[in-house]
Amino acid sequence: MELEAHDIHVDFDGKEVLSGANLTLRKPGVVALCGDNGSGKTTLSLVLAGIIKPEKGTVRLDGLNPFDDSTKYKYRRHIGYVFQNPEDGFVATDVRREIAFTLENLALPRDEIIARVNRAMETFGLMPFADRSPLELSGGMKARVAIATAIASGADFLILDEPEAYLDYNGIKSLFSAISETRNTAGILHITQLPKAAQNADKVLIIKDGKLTEPKNIPLCAPELPKIEAGQKSDEIALAFENVDFSYAEDLVLTDISLVIRKGELVGLVGASGSGKTTLALLAAGILKPSSGRIESFGRVGIVMQFPEMQLFANTVWNDVCYGPKVLGLNNPQKKAADALELVGIDEELWNMSPFELSDGQQRLVGLAGVIATNPEILILDEPFAALDPKTCGKVLKIIAALTKKETTIILITHRTDILSKTAHRVVALKAGRIAYSGNANELFGSIELCEKLGIAPPSFWSNNSKDNVILK
Repeated sequence: MELEAHDIHVDFDGKEVLSGANLTLRKPGVVALCGDNGSGKTTLSLVLAGIIKPEKGTVRLDGLNPFDDSTKYKYRRHIGYVFQNPEDGFVATDVRREIAFTLENLALPRDEIIARVNRAMETFGLMPFADRSPLELSGGMKARVAIATAIASGADFLILDEPEAYLDYNGIKSLFSAISETRNTAGILHITQLPKAAQNADKVLIIKDGKLTEPKNIPLCAPELPKIEAGQKSDEIALAFENVDFSYAEDLVLTDISLVIRKGELVGLVGASGSGKTTLALLAAGILKPSSGRIESFGRVGIVMQFPEMQLFANTVWNDVCYGPKVLGLNNPQKKAADALELVGIDEELWNMSPFELSDGQQRLVGLAGVIATNPEILILDEPFAALDPKTCGKVLKIIAALTKKETTIILITHRTDILSKTAHRVVALKAGRIAYSGNANELFGSIELCEKLGIAPPSFWSNNSKDNVILK
């Protein structure tokens, strides 16, 4: 069985995103698709899923046309899709029903539905969350739900749009294990920025200038990120937590958090999905209030959300980035917006576009620019490297280092321990809502046993040449 796209052309507002793209995905097999942010990876995946109709070209699956009314429903029964933002695919009120929804629409027997749902939840560690709304979960757990739903469907073809972008170490291992089990029974298109995933596919394709090419050598991803020195921290306190607890309804998420962060300090915040990292960030930003305890901040706080579209709202990129400095009454808000957009590398030709027409990676940079434009003294970045290509990761890393040299205090939430090992003054690790470690980054990351205990990857996991035994084949 083959899924074939031929001579695909897609334009957005006169800008050609795909210009004659060709791809054949066979069942069974795994194809990895890599490329820079904004290169058209997601657009091509949505064409293959029958969601975006191209201006020119054909898509066929054993003769079925996803854009023909007489065959499109049959076509889509063969496709399982994981969106880059997991929330885009959620329809049900709890995790169990979310995974079961597709199976029910396929009219599978009740016993088989129950068995598939339970197996998927066990594989991805979702049993404790079975009765929770997927929208209430952490970003990493949302990603697990989306992946579990697609794989449980038993679709002939799985299209996975950077499924590991928000996953923690254990989540990535579960994903790789599931792909390993599925690769002999399905055709899988795995869009990824992770070298390990690309290296273990049957074929690797690069998208550039709207077309696909097959590289001669793997690994194909960018060189290792450079070591970037952060600025000097001071003794002055920027942010302080004192005996802070926080609960969502009756669900205790953070317990007895006491933490002092200094002016100019770059603190890495790590931990498994659901450990409380984003909740701590929202408390620090004043978006949530503690159930008990006290939080004091000594300076303007800015936060870049885990999912950037949550804070984008204006009709153009320019208006979105200008909004913050204007509302705060800062001098020359237009210059601050222009400087911020140039700093993060958003080309001027995109400034008058809707931010929602940009790729996820580009939206992430616009969200960062909007916060930088407000000149925050304390900057919280929640998974800023998720879904970014290696070149852009390096760019964001340099921006972060430059900000610390201006004595901006930064809380950097990320699963990228390789980045923290090169930048952070200190690392704080959460486990089950409590601080389990606070100290030197390399002391933590140098202990494989402690990393495993905390559910975080050692820095070598992210390397192009890592010998880590987490593989697809």
